[in-house]
Parts: sequence; C-alpha cells; structure tokens
Amino acid sequence: MDVIFDLEKESTDWASEINIELQSSFPEFFAASPHIGSSEWWSSLSPDISKGKITHVGPVAEDGQLYNIVAIEPLDDDLNGAQPGAIGQPEFSMAREDYWLSDSVREGKFVQIESVTLLPTGELDEHSIYIETKVSVW
Repeated sequence: MDVIFDLEKESTDWASEINIELQSSFPEFFAASPHIGSSEWWSSLSPDISKGKITHVGPVAEDGQLYNIVAIEPLDDDLNGAQPGAIGQPEFSMAREDYWLSDSVREGKFVQIESVTLLPTGELDEHSIYIETKVSVW
C-alpha cells in the first residue's frame, strides 16, 4: 500500500487559513471544537474512511473543456460496487493535481481516503469544509 498523502500532524501551517476563516465567519464554531490542526483536534478526530476503485486516470472532455481527473467507483462493505446484486454508488472524480499525480494512481488500483468534514453551521451546507487527512493506493 502506497500512502500518497498524509496530512502533517506536527505542523498547523496548513490549517491557519481555515482557522482564520472560521474565526471571522463562525466564531461560535470554536466554542464546541478545538482549532483545526491542533493536537486537541487530531485527538478528537473521527475520520470518515471511504474506499474505491480507480476507473479512469487522465483527460476527460466535458462541455467543451478538457479536465485531467481521477475517477473513483466507491466501494464499501455493504455496497460492493459492481458486484452482482450490489447497489451501485455514483462514481466521483477528483482533479488530478498534487498527490493525485503520483505514479501509484492508476486504473484498476484501489484507493482509501480518510477525511473529515467540518460543519461550521452544524449542518452539511455550502459552508462545510472537506479535508482529506490521508490517501492510500494499493
């Protein structure tokens, strides 16, 4: 298994802008939650884990534009993707940039994404912040 991304736990530099934005727009968020990236935040974290199979890597034309993407078919213990009798989940794609440019990212490989979604308003809405904390490919 190749870890292509692992968010730095020792540094909070990556979280500075997020904390500033939350403090200015949703100061009440920090009444119930520690500052993003702090050791308290990491210890309270319960990341979502999603698994999938990479079905496409490279350019895709959409509405006359060319995009470089990684397309992933979600897989989990209950919804085993394209298995006979399984309930399929919609494929999703990520822009092929940063760590998604790794040579490990190839069609047919499996991916595990650990992430957390911050809900500054308490609900999943346009203010929610999605943070990938670790991405592995095998």
